[in-house]
Amino acid sequence: MSGEGLISVRLPGSLLAAFQAARERQGITAHEAARRLLSWLSDLSGEDLRALGDPSTEQDAPRLSLYVGWPGVDRLDSAVRRSGLSRSAILRRLLYGLLVSGSLQYVQLAGKKRLQRFSVQSHSRDVAKPAVLRM
Repeated sequence: MSGEGLISVRLPGSLLAAFQAARERQGITAHEAARRLLSWLSDLSGEDLRALGDPSTEQDAPRLSLYVGWPGVDRLDSAVRRSGLSRSAILRRLLYGLLVSGSLQYVQLAGKKRLQRFSVQSHSRDVAKPAVLRM
């Protein structure tokens, strides 16, 4: 679903809770948090996206509708073409990498912030990273 810049994704309940907590810490809406997250998507190659871990499936996987605007939909669809993954899989992997596993981090390179993938040996289920949706 992408009518009027709207996307709909299913997230495991624990990942949705981590996403809601992170965006609440920053005082932004889920829509704004998703737009910020998608604004960094071009930093990652298709290989990076495929290499990110996917969270475990859970019985509770509510659907979340997010207004990300046409630019966000375009960025996400470009990542779909690069990686061969679905929109939901990309968003799940981005959120899981930032909020849970630590396999994605914002880094400063040559005076410019960017999103970068790191190899992580063990995936932690603890949500310990504050304010990861910064721009």
